[in-house]
Amino acid sequence: MMRIGILALAAVLAGPAAAQTVEGRILPERPWVEQTRYGQALNFDLALTNRADHAVEVTELEVTFVGTDGRDMLIRRLDGNGSAPSILTLPDRTLEPGEEQLIFNPFEYAPPGRPVGSVRVKAVLSAEGQADETVEASATVRDEVAERGLSPVTGRVLVWDGHDALSHHRRWDYLLPPLKAFGFVSNAMRYSYDFVPVDYEGRMHTGDGARNEDWYGFGQPVRSPVGGLVVQVRDDRPDDRSFDPSELAEDINLVFGNLVVIDHRDGTFSMLGHIKQGSATVRVGQWVEAGQDVAAIGASGSSLFPHLHYQRVDSADMRGEGVPSAFRELKLADGSTPINGHVDSGETFDAR
Repeated sequence: MMRIGILALAAVLAGPAAAQTVEGRILPERPWVEQTRYGQALNFDLALTNRADHAVEVTELEVTFVGTDGRDMLIRRLDGNGSAPSILTLPDRTLEPGEEQLIFNPFEYAPPGRPVGSVRVKAVLSAEGQADETVEASATVRDEVAERGLSPVTGRVLVWDGHDALSHHRRWDYLLPPLKAFGFVSNAMRYSYDFVPVDYEGRMHTGDGARNEDWYGFGQPVRSPVGGLVVQVRDDRPDDRSFDPSELAEDINLVFGNLVVIDHRDGTFSMLGHIKQGSATVRVGQWVEAGQDVAAIGASGSSLFPHLHYQRVDSADMRGEGVPSAFRELKLADGSTPINGHVDSGETFDAR
């Protein structure tokens, strides 16, 4: 009786618990796991929303990978320790009142071998004159393997940018107000690639590359990685390496200029972007087989130079979420076979 009384008195003296003012959630709601030669890659974001009437700052971030057996298998942390604190590697750590912030998972890989079943993220938020607040979020993961497709580009190919933690595809902050205003609500590019054909010295072009025709890949055939139904074709845009953002209200896919979109009838779509003006060889409603040519590499839309942007998505437009893709019948430039058909930024492969 005395012990219960002391606990009750302590609760009264402590006062009511502070209300949670910052909300956190993992996006996408069920992250994918890619099985790679570097480990199990988990590509997800932590979305934070500040409901307080004052600014808060992220001062600690912890990511835990949990095995399918329910036991923690790896815990990684960013904090303020040391002369060059690791938390400083996170940009834009301050959330103003009402602001949303997207934090990209800074710990890309879990160890291979023991399957990941879920992830847990904890963020500590601090504010002057306020008690620290801890926000936690968790999500189960999925590692369903999509049908391995053929590389959409043949010959020797450089993955100029893939979807590793530092690639521009991965670092697409769809919570930024300008992107939200254009209609973006997700990262359809989360597992995408920029494929650039190269010669056997690894060169992408002759001369200074100022002309599209200087690039080895310009005009090279683009093929469907997997069979499916063509649901969008556009090839009327010039190969001028530019686009007008105001046109995204008309068609959010115009970020790619010209493109072909293929429905694989498994809940996923292939998007083949920046194709050459006038090069499409298929039409909407046509069924294509794996390996069938559908267009040619161009430089239309938001393109720095001639290349093919390829991504697999759960929707036919850029409002969908990216889905992992893997490839068959290719070898890395050193002659080895990529684990599970996975390639990523900086790797060069040969595809037939």
